[in-house]
Order: sequence, then structure tokens, then C-alpha cells
Amino acid sequence: MQKKLKDRLDVFVDAIIAILITVMVLELPIEITNGVLNYQSLFTAIGIYAVSFCFIANLWYQHAVVFNEVEKVSNGLVVVDLILIFFASLIPTFTRLMAIDTNSMTVVMYGVLDLIISVLFRRIVRSIVHDKYTDKDDMRKLYNVIYGRAFYESWVSYAVLIVIGYFLPKFSLILFIIIPIRSFIRHAADNEEFNDIGDLGSHGREAFVNLSASQRRLFKRLAHDYRNRTRTIGSNPEAQKQAWQDFSQQVEKELNLSAADVMKWSHQDHHQGRERD
Repeated sequence: MQKKLKDRLDVFVDAIIAILITVMVLELPIEITNGVLNYQSLFTAIGIYAVSFCFIANLWYQHAVVFNEVEKVSNGLVVVDLILIFFASLIPTFTRLMAIDTNSMTVVMYGVLDLIISVLFRRIVRSIVHDKYTDKDDMRKLYNVIYGRAFYESWVSYAVLIVIGYFLPKFSLILFIIIPIRSFIRHAADNEEFNDIGDLGSHGREAFVNLSASQRRLFKRLAHDYRNRTRTIGSNPEAQKQAWQDFSQQVEKELNLSAADVMKWSHQDHHQGRERD
């Protein structure tokens, strides 16, 4: 039942987002006076539409990626997602208001709406992450390390742009388009990193959380390279064993983690099993 509900929720969200984008295009104000098209008004409206399009497109992408991580959803998650869609459905109206009159009030209202949607989406991501993994404390820390900072930076950016929009509304619109584009790129990388680190056992995740920021970045790169290498190797046990040895040696050399600590990670358990076979 819950799996069917999740599938129908995915279809419903996809349909709503497609409708929102269509409505935004149809509601763009186009001024024609005495048969003459006001090109400045047209291109201004298209620019404002581009801001909202990037925001909605990024919301759809992140929503699709996050919900792809689960096979079923709880009733509480459905409620929060519907609240998210309610606020997202207001974007065409706020976009039209800005296109008609780009002033301090319309831009600030638009910024506040984007901020609300961002906060709600973080609530959804957090809930899905916590439901997916059984080690709540461990995965909560890992989530905060990888995803938490990105969301907080996004919230701060929106708050700053709301203030800027009050004094420089037209200038702030240019900056508004940067946030969803940057978020799109960063979320794709963060999601891959979360999967890379999530594949480690509890010892590996704990070691990652305790690393400094620069060490985490290095570890992310090493773990990503190791994962790609194992995918390329396939089921060759000797090659898999060598890949793990190279990875553990790099971690020991670059991050000053002892081989004994690295050996505790679940990947090593997996490859030890292969070796015994």
C-alpha cells in the first residue's frame, strides 16, 4: 500500500511541476501598444521566468533524487510533501507579480516563498535519510556533515537576497538565479558523496565525521575513486583485494589513519570474505 502511495505521489508531483512551468509561461505579461511589442517588457518577463524556471527545475531534480532513495513513504512524509507542493504552486503567481511590477515588496515576497520551500524540502530530505538507515545517530551526523551545510548556506543566501531585494529589487533577481543553479550542481555531488560514505560501515562513517573539513574532502575523493575502480573491476576477487589494499594505504598515508582503523570498515570485511573464499 505504502509503495503504491509513493509511486502515485511521484506521478502527482511530476504532473504539478509540469503544470506550474506551463502556467508561468502562459501568465507572462506581454505589452503590445498600438500593434507595437514592448521588447524591454518581454525580455524582462522572460528573465524573471528564467529565475523561477531554474528554481522549480532544481526542486524537481532534488525531489526526484531523494524520493528515488526509498520504496515507500509514511503518511507524515506525504503530508509534508503536499505542504511543499502547496507553496511551490504559488510560484507562478509570485513570478507574475514580479514581472508586472518589480519592486521591493514583490521581490521580498518571492524570496520568502523560496526560503519556505527550501526549509520544507530539507525537512523531507532529513526524514527520508533517517527512515532509510537503521543507525540513526551515525547517519544523522553524516547527513549533517554532507547535506546540512549546503542547506544552511542556501538559507543564508536567501536571507541575504531578501534584504538586498528590499533595497535593490532588480539587482537581486540576477542573484536569485544563481542559488538554484549552484544548488543543482552541489546537490548532485553531495548525493554521490553521501552514497559513497554511506556504503562504509559504522566505523568508517564515524571516522569520516571526526575528520577535519579538508580531510573530509580528500577522503571523499579517495572513496569515490575506490568505488569507481571496484565497479570497473567487476567480480575479480584478486583485483578487488588489490583495490582495497591501495585504498587503505592511501587513507593511511594521506589522512594519518592507522591501517587497523581502516580494516574495521565494512569494505574490508567484504574483501576478507572474498579472500577466505
